[in-house]
Amino acid sequence: MGVTKQEGKKLYTIKRLIDIALALLLAAAAIFAIKFVKKDFKSIEQKKTSDDTVISSNAEGSVPEGQSIYVSEAFDNDKVYQGPLILVNSETEYKWDDEGLKSILEVRDKDGTDCYSVLDNDVKARSAAASALNSMLKAFADETGHDDIRVDSAYRSVSEQQAIYDSAEGASEPGFSDYHTGYSIDLNVVDDEGNSLDFDGTGDYEWFEKNCYKYGFVLRFPEGKDDITGQGYRPWHFRYVGKVHAAYMHEKGLCLEEYVKELKSYPYEGTHLETTDSDGKKYEIYYFAADTATAMTSVAVPAGYEYEISGNNTDGFIITVCLDKPVVQEEETAPTEESSS
Repeated sequence: MGVTKQEGKKLYTIKRLIDIALALLLAAAAIFAIKFVKKDFKSIEQKKTSDDTVISSNAEGSVPEGQSIYVSEAFDNDKVYQGPLILVNSETEYKWDDEGLKSILEVRDKDGTDCYSVLDNDVKARSAAASALNSMLKAFADETGHDDIRVDSAYRSVSEQQAIYDSAEGASEPGFSDYHTGYSIDLNVVDDEGNSLDFDGTGDYEWFEKNCYKYGFVLRFPEGKDDITGQGYRPWHFRYVGKVHAAYMHEKGLCLEEYVKELKSYPYEGTHLETTDSDGKKYEIYYFAADTATAMTSVAVPAGYEYEISGNNTDGFIITVCLDKPVVQEEETAPTEESSS
């Protein structure tokens, strides 16, 4: 039996109402997804630096200035043990490897720098730390006229630390030394013959404690923090954490243990830490707990800004977003007649 004209109009009206309802539902879902992240991991292009820092190069259209749109990004939980903000001390064991190390001497020579010396070619550090150290030592030489700094130590394997532990009182237990991270640097002062004069951080050499944060370094074992770090004051021992983190730690007078603990009070779901580095660039920093029920964690990361991610070596990730570096999506250009032929 056929459908009358009146019945046809009624069916059309019902269909239109259904279409409108579906459209509203889809719009609501899209708004929810922008904030609370649902995106295939493979659709986000990444660039990994040699020291395991991940920098986003994804863009999701235009992003309002000073605001972040978040998408989900899947990370292997092993990344909790990597990055410049991992905390290694007598209570927290180092659990990663020695990949991504660079000879500090080779970095110096490649740059054509001759204002400091390195004990030997086996003194190595993570790539980011080695490059930042080179910049810091050049600045020190330019500002003070000194060329008597020698880099005596950096990364140590567990076996190397074992030998030191067996012979030196007060050395960290193998596996629990900050030197394993590849982000720690020991400086020394030497005479013209290369004899050690010891680095005590006084006089002209106080420059390092006052200025190292500008290059991403902090004193790993500052004065007056013995009960927190488990180590006495070591004015020669610097730790690379990145410029924005070093600037905040310097301003607030925090050691690494205190800073990593404080960052956990800025979870993704709550208020994020807003701060600037020594160049005045604006950053947003937050903590994201690892999903221990699976081998990977879907981490909320900004879609429209460059970011770096580091583990804390225990239970989560620290995401550092540079709000002054929005990611610009390249416009696709139509193929020319010549290129399409």
